[in-house]
Amino acid sequence: MSNNIHETTKKIKQSLRLSMNGIVSAHQRSQGLNYKINFGVEIPRLKELANQYEKSEPLATALWQDNIRECKLLAIFLLPQASYHTMADKWVAEVPFTEIADHLAMNILCKLPDATAKALQWCNQPTGLYKYCGYLTLAHLARKALVLTPQEEDTFCKQAAELFETAEPGPTKLSACKAICGYIGDDEEKAKRMLAIVEPQSSNIATFIKEYLQAF
Repeated sequence: MSNNIHETTKKIKQSLRLSMNGIVSAHQRSQGLNYKINFGVEIPRLKELANQYEKSEPLATALWQDNIRECKLLAIFLLPQASYHTMADKWVAEVPFTEIADHLAMNILCKLPDATAKALQWCNQPTGLYKYCGYLTLAHLARKALVLTPQEEDTFCKQAAELFETAEPGPTKLSACKAICGYIGDDEEKAKRMLAIVEPQSSNIATFIKEYLQAF
């Protein structure tokens, strides 16, 4: 790490200490968010702080390496778009908690040039928060009128069906539900097409889509 980056990260951490919110920090720790340090700084304040610095891959990389909640989030806010593709896989592999994954998916992953292909790859990974990041990325893409090829749609449906049959209820299943509902939107034909793919594999996800269809 260069002296300049070291001094900048030191200055950022000093600002974080001054903005510390002990109540938020204690609440997050009680929910199992066991970072080395958690200052409990709210997102709006972190974005204000990020706006004081020029986006830089070396700075973002240095911040990400610290097991500090706010440094992970600032890394996401300070990574330049030209570096998104370089860092995406590494950060998805290392993301520690869903809060970090939420901001990673919203700010970086859904903006990748090959975001759909990447998301489907992550949805197929068995460990870590890969699946969570993958489905959340697809959910964000769905808000931008995500278009899947027939092969991608088949892959998406079958991976989600497997998840519904094997995983316990929790954040990953919820992110998959968001992706499914976002992708279907108000397209009844798309819902019926997906139902035909998933029904032989998972009664759980089939029931979910049928209930969604009843809203049309």
